[in-house]
Amino acid sequence: MGSGISFKEQMPIYDGLRNTSAIIFAVMGAWIALLYPNKLSQAFGKKPYKEKAEDIEEINRLFRPMIYSTTILMVVIAMSFIVPLAKQISYLHQYKEVFRAISFGSIAFLTLLQFWSLILTLVPGDSIKDDLDEIRAREEMLERMKPNRKKH
Repeated sequence: MGSGISFKEQMPIYDGLRNTSAIIFAVMGAWIALLYPNKLSQAFGKKPYKEKAEDIEEINRLFRPMIYSTTILMVVIAMSFIVPLAKQISYLHQYKEVFRAISFGSIAFLTLLQFWSLILTLVPGDSIKDDLDEIRAREEMLERMKPNRKKH
C-alpha cells in the first residue's frame, strides 16, 4: 500500500501531522502549566513517593500526548530531511516504491498515534470535571450535615 503515492503527494500529510502535533504539544503544555501547577509541585516535592504517587500518575497521563506529539514531530522533521537527501542517491531510485510504501505505512501509523493523542487531550478536561464533581459532592454533604435552622 502506498507504493504508487509519490513523496511529493505524501509530504502535505506529513506537514499536517507536524502542525497538529505542534498544536497538541502547545495545548497540553498550557493545560499542565495553567491548570495543574500544584500537582507538578506536589509531584516533584519532598514528600515520600507513596504520598505523591497519585499526582505523579496524573502528570504522566497529561504528558503522554506531549510525548506522542514529540515523537511524531521527530519523525516528520527527519522525513523532511531524509527524503530530499535520499532522492539524490541514484542507487536508491530502484527501491523508490518500497520507500514510498514504508513512508505511507509510517504516515498511517503516525496518523493513528495522532488520533490517540487527540483523544488523550480530553483527559485534563475529564480530570477537571471529576475535581469539580468532588467539590460539589463535598459541599452538598456539608450542607446536608448542617442543622436545619428555622427562622423565628
